[in-house]
Amino acid sequence: MPDVFDGTSAAPSGGPLHRRTFLAAAGAGALAVAAAGTAAQAATGRRPVRVSTVILNGRVFTATHGSARAQAVAVGSDGKIVEVGCDADVRRRIGPRTAVIDAGGGTVMPGLQDGHMHPLGAAAQSLNPSLGNATMTVPQFRAKIQEMLDATAAQEPDGWLQVTDWNPVGLLPAGTVADKKLLDSLNTRRPIYLQGSDFHNSLVNSRALALAGVDRTTPDPAGGQIVRDGAGEPTGLLKDDAQGLVSRVIPPPSPDQTEAAQVKMAGALLAAGITSFLDAASGEETVKTYAELIAKGLLPQHITPALLIDAELAKKPQAAAEYLRDVRRRFTGHTTLRLTTVKVFLDGVMEFPAQTAALLDPYLDAEGRPTDQRGTLHVSDRDYRALVAALDADGWQMHAHAIGDRAVRTALNAYEAVARPGRRHTIAHLQLVHPDDYRRFARAGVVASMQLQWAMPSAFTNDALRPYIGPERYARLYPAHSLAKAGARLAGGSDWPVDPLLPFTQIATAIDRSNPEENHPPLNTREALTRPQSLVMHTASAAHQLHDGGSGTVRPGQRADLVVLDRDITRVPVRDIRATKVRYTLVSGRVVHDAGSETGRARAEAARRMGALGAARTRGGSCCQGH
Repeated sequence: MPDVFDGTSAAPSGGPLHRRTFLAAAGAGALAVAAAGTAAQAATGRRPVRVSTVILNGRVFTATHGSARAQAVAVGSDGKIVEVGCDADVRRRIGPRTAVIDAGGGTVMPGLQDGHMHPLGAAAQSLNPSLGNATMTVPQFRAKIQEMLDATAAQEPDGWLQVTDWNPVGLLPAGTVADKKLLDSLNTRRPIYLQGSDFHNSLVNSRALALAGVDRTTPDPAGGQIVRDGAGEPTGLLKDDAQGLVSRVIPPPSPDQTEAAQVKMAGALLAAGITSFLDAASGEETVKTYAELIAKGLLPQHITPALLIDAELAKKPQAAAEYLRDVRRRFTGHTTLRLTTVKVFLDGVMEFPAQTAALLDPYLDAEGRPTDQRGTLHVSDRDYRALVAALDADGWQMHAHAIGDRAVRTALNAYEAVARPGRRHTIAHLQLVHPDDYRRFARAGVVASMQLQWAMPSAFTNDALRPYIGPERYARLYPAHSLAKAGARLAGGSDWPVDPLLPFTQIATAIDRSNPEENHPPLNTREALTRPQSLVMHTASAAHQLHDGGSGTVRPGQRADLVVLDRDITRVPVRDIRATKVRYTLVSGRVVHDAGSETGRARAEAARRMGALGAARTRGGSCCQGH
């Protein structure tokens, strides 16, 4: 990829957002430009767009190829970029009512576009206590849960204890598998539900199973598994869609609690510089909630809810198509709410003990010997082809969860069958892809949505994965470079709250494949991306995935969705990218987050607290998600 570092460094001054004319600096030159503009208007008969905002003294990263270097950006009153250039040229655009932002030598770049996250899930999780993805012994685990029960003892005997960020592979000694006995032995009568940080495993106690009516006679749901002991009794461990058997009977929080959490979530997104995003597992209520948040002015971003089709409905293409048409018909009319995308889970996760990701070759046992286990394909190759054919004909873009190489191949088979210009069917996660399939992405125009903050060494890639897939497959994990070299378009996403809302950690980890908190060599450095590739992945390419051609780059005519950062991330050492802070976030040219304001400081704190949910991989924690 050619060098796209297209800004120049400027001396920091760090001034706040302010409105002034710069006449003292520009002198009569500014008046001359204004006069020239009036003359030009008279000559052409066209009214020029008033410049409402300029950003000066920065290093502009445009996310385009071969751009001239730039320091400044001018934004028109229509919310679009009118000029990208040097400070002197853009300064001439300043008028009496122009807002001036001093970038202080930091990067000015497109707003971050997150192609795979779950913000409403993060809001809901923030209402419950967290285990923080911790690794602990069985006695430590029991003591921690008992502490949570004691802190909420007023809810005895019937109030549910819901706990987030439980690490399904975090019990010591390594290989210990949790079951309901650990929870049944605690001093409580309450039902307990521990949500795995991978969102593919949950652990519940006997009281919770009883309230949900789950016993030895309960069949496994499509796309899920009730783990059972040798006698056929449920152990309390629920995988994938079996989690819903219990979670659906848990009373929801109050509307006031929910709204307060959603307000904090909205602020966290703005403070993180997210200007467009895809909610990767949405239902009708999700769409309704987003419409309400947009109406309240809380979410100025462009939002793409990916409507979830479960494993059962996936076998009925026409019924799925009718359901989707009905949702789209009832929620049209919101200009920033785009109903374009459908989500399907093709498999689960690869790490032990779940091992529900669908592989072409079997998993190994702890001693490296082949087993008869290849994971679970939730939707068959034939059924997914039929579903994609029906929904593609209706204009839907598919977004498939595929962790294992067999699931990836299943998605590619279906997408190739309908490939034509303009289609942007997507495969998310892509932890393992067979090399024979790398070139198929470009041929079929398939977007590779990757969550590369996972592509780092940790106790879980080392202990919960490497022994069970062997060195050859381990060396191919998260094949970002190979896919890009083969012509695939890579788009980035956080998968928040499965992983933290730390977009600059995502960007840096895609480049160096390292974990600053683990003393291990980087993970498969031959699959690392360049700095420009990683930045484009999280801006222009994610915008392509989200069908947002009006943003994702910094060039005239584009919607001014921009962020101003506290450092020049095009030049600082890669390790320092992780500490980047967003000073300003603009959506359609309007400043929606100012880190120096009282509201901005509160949002930044919300981002710190709520964004830490799912601190799995960046702290050596949980398995890859696959939500």
